[in-house]
Amino acid sequence: MVDPLNSEQPDVFYVGYLRVPRALRRFLRWIVPLLAGVVVVASVVVARSQGDPGNAAWEAGRTREFVGTLLAKPYPMLYADDRGDGLPGSLLLVETGKHGSQARIGTLDGTRARVFGDLLRRDTRVLLELSSDSSALEPRVGDIASPIPPMPRSLGRVTLRGEIVDSKCFLGAMKPGEGKTHKECATLCIRGGIPPVFVTRERDGAISYYLLLNSVGGPIDERVLAFVADHVEVTGESEEQGDLKRLRLDVIDIKRL
Repeated sequence: MVDPLNSEQPDVFYVGYLRVPRALRRFLRWIVPLLAGVVVVASVVVARSQGDPGNAAWEAGRTREFVGTLLAKPYPMLYADDRGDGLPGSLLLVETGKHGSQARIGTLDGTRARVFGDLLRRDTRVLLELSSDSSALEPRVGDIASPIPPMPRSLGRVTLRGEIVDSKCFLGAMKPGEGKTHKECATLCIRGGIPPVFVTRERDGAISYYLLLNSVGGPIDERVLAFVADHVEVTGESEEQGDLKRLRLDVIDIKRL
């Protein structure tokens, strides 16, 4: 038997229009199934190594309407009379692409309004991508604020481990919107004004979300970008504002693990 891999034996020359030499046929009978098996195993290993994208959803193209009070700080949001579940709550507001709504909401802080956009949701958290046209936001002058957005309530100082993500992608714009493969995208989103969120997983697998603020309750500064998508430990003041958890901290209290 001629071994095509043994250089000490005569070469087996294959001509396309002739019958495949017997030695090559024997070689291909075992090498082709072997390579196919390697590809299948590698595919399974790669697939299992990927993070679970979770139950994030983006209702793209299904414009929804919400009424509530606009809040410009620390990040643009609507404290809605009804978030869609019959209860009042916070809707973070963003624009299309990788842009926050600071420019559009800035002068309307505390104003009652009707807003239109596409909803992104994951677990109990929701975010609204405002429609791009000017009619996406209609101030309601003279409307009585009901319910009134609650004041933040301190929950004490905490140390948590998890990941800093951009809220838009994590809540449904990307799957998965986390991890090293999403680092550049998340960095661009947060730099563009998308609210950053700290995600930590409890022992039972449940996810807790904290809107990231600086130590005095304003938007966190750009030094946080260095830690986006990394596994980190953070220490700061935990707060609750209605249905929204907030975490006030200084970037020096973020440690990469």
